[in-house]
Amino acid sequence: MTQVTSYRTQSGVTLIELMVAIAVLAILLALAAPSFSDLAQRSALRGASDNVVGVIAAAREEAIKRDQWVRVDFKKVGTGFCVGAVTVATATTAGCDCSAAACAVASYPEGERDLHRVTLTGDPTFGSDAGFVIDPKTGTLADIADGGSMQLGTSRGYAARVAINAMGRASVCTPGDKGIPGVKAC
Repeated sequence: MTQVTSYRTQSGVTLIELMVAIAVLAILLALAAPSFSDLAQRSALRGASDNVVGVIAAAREEAIKRDQWVRVDFKKVGTGFCVGAVTVATATTAGCDCSAAACAVASYPEGERDLHRVTLTGDPTFGSDAGFVIDPKTGTLADIADGGSMQLGTSRGYAARVAINAMGRASVCTPGDKGIPGVKAC
């Protein structure tokens, strides 16, 4: 007579296997956390610089469309900044205070959330001012000496420079070795 041996298979995991899996997952997350923070800062910086370029483009468009001078001003606000554009009577008229109220043509940011992780490093330099005026006839700067730039940065050292040339066109580049993927170096 033959004896039949029955083997039962167990399903599931032991407590030790579960603890090892959780420990490995915790180590992987700890290694990946700085990368996610860098990604978030680069993304916020790219978004802020793109929004500044958008305000400048909207100001050029409105100057031509309305056939009026448009002044674009930049201002430090705490650790952040704002940029605003408003129509003005002449090329020498003062612009709007973008920190006090939204400017009529365009402004950025719309709220504090938009400035998360991005600061204005240094003072904007546009000729001898913190802004410039767009000529309604040509869409260029009213004074070609007002071409200049402003630099944005993050706490981890990422930076983007927004430059405006005499034609009134804005461009973004990254100074230094901590660049933003897809953005040319300065």
